[in-house]
Amino acid sequence: MPEEMIGKLKNKILPQWKVCFWSAIIIGLVTHLYKLTNWLPNWDSLVFRYDPQNMLAIGRWFLPIACAPSSFYDLPWLAGLVAIIFHALGAVCVTKMFDVKKNTTAALIGALVAAFPTVTSVLTYNYVADSYALAFLFSCMAAMLLTRDKPSYVGAAVLIALSAGIYQAYVTVTVMLLLCHLITELIYGEAKTCGILLKSVKLLATGVVGIVAYYAILTVILKITGTELLDYQGASSAASLSGINIAASLYTVKHSFTDYFFDFSNGINTFAVINCVIFALTVIIYVTEIIIFKLNLAKLATVVVFACFLPIGASALAFINSSVDYHNLMKMGFFVFYLFIVLQYERANFKNNKINAAKSWMILLVCVILIFNHVVIANVSYHKLNMAYEKSIGILYRIADRIEQTENAESCDSILVLGYLPDSEAYSAVLPPDITGTTDGYILRADDEVVGQSVLCSALNDYCAKNYKFLAGEEKAAMLERIDTTAINNWPAKDSVFVFDNVIVIKLGD
Repeated sequence: MPEEMIGKLKNKILPQWKVCFWSAIIIGLVTHLYKLTNWLPNWDSLVFRYDPQNMLAIGRWFLPIACAPSSFYDLPWLAGLVAIIFHALGAVCVTKMFDVKKNTTAALIGALVAAFPTVTSVLTYNYVADSYALAFLFSCMAAMLLTRDKPSYVGAAVLIALSAGIYQAYVTVTVMLLLCHLITELIYGEAKTCGILLKSVKLLATGVVGIVAYYAILTVILKITGTELLDYQGASSAASLSGINIAASLYTVKHSFTDYFFDFSNGINTFAVINCVIFALTVIIYVTEIIIFKLNLAKLATVVVFACFLPIGASALAFINSSVDYHNLMKMGFFVFYLFIVLQYERANFKNNKINAAKSWMILLVCVILIFNHVVIANVSYHKLNMAYEKSIGILYRIADRIEQTENAESCDSILVLGYLPDSEAYSAVLPPDITGTTDGYILRADDEVVGQSVLCSALNDYCAKNYKFLAGEEKAAMLERIDTTAINNWPAKDSVFVFDNVIVIKLGD
């Protein structure tokens, strides 16, 4: 009976898992309720208000299936709430994976995951928020299965393949969690170095099998559907492994790490200062623990090597394609850098009650400050997105009004967009960190012919009851040969909107 099954399931759920889950739910709502209860679209939301998310051409073959349960509409409350729940379940997997004993540690893990800036970026792309959160959950589950007493290598490989099939960047979450696990096992576990190295080889092999399975399924579906990979974020070169450049990849890794945590380019800021404190405290505690536990040279060397691999693991996709733009939406694995100090709340033991108490209070204080700062960053991001939407909708209505006043426009069913509005190209707001998905400028961006979308056309159709199609590719090129664009002034000039050969032409910028 259902009641009996629920009762048995409740008995197997540890108190720490419940604390972690509800901490993630509560902090998730505190952090993201502004977004969940308002329509705050970004540029992609205007295009994908309703879309089946067939992103096979950029390698995301499982994305339509992951999006289907909550419909293909951009539903702020439903998709956002499901996303928070999936992140909470992922946090529970992390709690179980590291055998967390204290409720405080569990609560910090849940809050850290739910408020992490990448979750904020994910929710700005709300139409895929629930599916990307599912990719995060799969990645955490894969790491959990691989670190059990009896690992499930097949199950983990399947989850890795599915996670990559939704959004490839979440593979780094599994990589980072496993590196964290190996480092803590070396310091606190009883296994010998050779045993840990053998375990790491098995973990790596499982990951390779998962990625090979992902590519094998992708190849089969591409052939069946006759689809070709687009050169979006280097998807086509990544599939053919033609974009490998180790030196360039290491450069990307270095800047992805330092620019995220320690960006003082625009002056001193709270986020970077907190990171300096946390990283310094983490190093001090771990070095002290290594001294106390008197690690032998082999273990110490292995810890150092694994620690050096952490920035590489966090930006692992750079080694498949060195030219990848490693924006914040791809950086969920970075939360593991904070996980190290959270785990020390209950693991670090200095064999002195007063020192242990001071250590615990210090970790709790810096983690609470960090999480609160993440909450602030999220709400500032949503505020900026709200302002960008309001500014853009005003411009949109003015363009629609200008079209209606243009002679012969009523008989046109196509538009040609030239250039873009000034201050509309940035896709990240510099807070810091850079929050991909929000901007201080306009969300009416330039047409993107790589993925075949026109933000302005979609917005006119949805918000102004139009039914236009936009010209792109060969049609656009053929018309541009017949129009002297240099003689046309940019928006909002009177001649920036006109009809040419039964097509509405709108020149937003050069």
